[in-house]
Amino acid sequence: MNLPSTDIRQLNAFVDGELDLAAQLVLEARLKEDAVLRAQVEHLHGLREAVRGRAEYHAAPDALRRRVGAMVAAQAAGHAPVAADARPVSIDSATGLKAILAQWFAWRPLVPALGLAAAVFFVTNLVLLPARLDERIEQEVIASHVRATLAQRMIDVESSDHHTVKPWLSSRLDFSPPVYEPADGGSALLGGRVDYVDGRAVAALVYRHKGHVVESYVWPASSSQAAVKFAEEKGFHLAHWSRGGMAHWVISDLNPAEFSALVAQLSSSD
Repeated sequence: MNLPSTDIRQLNAFVDGELDLAAQLVLEARLKEDAVLRAQVEHLHGLREAVRGRAEYHAAPDALRRRVGAMVAAQAAGHAPVAADARPVSIDSATGLKAILAQWFAWRPLVPALGLAAAVFFVTNLVLLPARLDERIEQEVIASHVRATLAQRMIDVESSDHHTVKPWLSSRLDFSPPVYEPADGGSALLGGRVDYVDGRAVAALVYRHKGHVVESYVWPASSSQAAVKFAEEKGFHLAHWSRGGMAHWVISDLNPAEFSALVAQLSSSD
């Protein structure tokens, strides 16, 4: 099936998490019924993962930051930066991108305002891109959790046995998610469902902890290992980490102490 250009743009927006909630729900419903459409989304997701996993992100070196700062100050003052700081910077050859940027600034003491703004934007995004990605996924997890709660469709396979939940999810996903079954009396696995986060189908595991619903979203990660990070947004507590090649995002309205304790159990059980 060849989609018209409007649908292609919509698919790209879906993969990038830029659709509004109504359009996202419509497209998610189509994905469940249309295998060709799912393949297109998975292809776009694969391209993005390839770029994310293989591209190198570099923090701007101090010398480059000083030079950009001097150029901004010079533009504001209406004159060129101090020439003494315009010598080339020696950087290890493995970081070729930084070396090219440093040399480019070294022999151009004055850059037109638009070019300078673009350079500053580029350097800033080298540092901020991973953080922005986390923020976008955070918003998608919150939206998914709220949407499932309001629609009263949190569970597609209802069981407290991971031997039932895991095979059900594995048969509907292109990966086999780890399914944690709590051992203490305060927590219980209720079941799971297939949902969409970060432009792909993911496993959503649903737990109850002392009367509160806890959701754990799992999908293949671009990095195999990342420490637990916590956040609080819109009345929810969130945590995310990577382990064993899987990304984990957990969300609940539990109090901070109980949420941290539960996340410690989940993150050490992979």
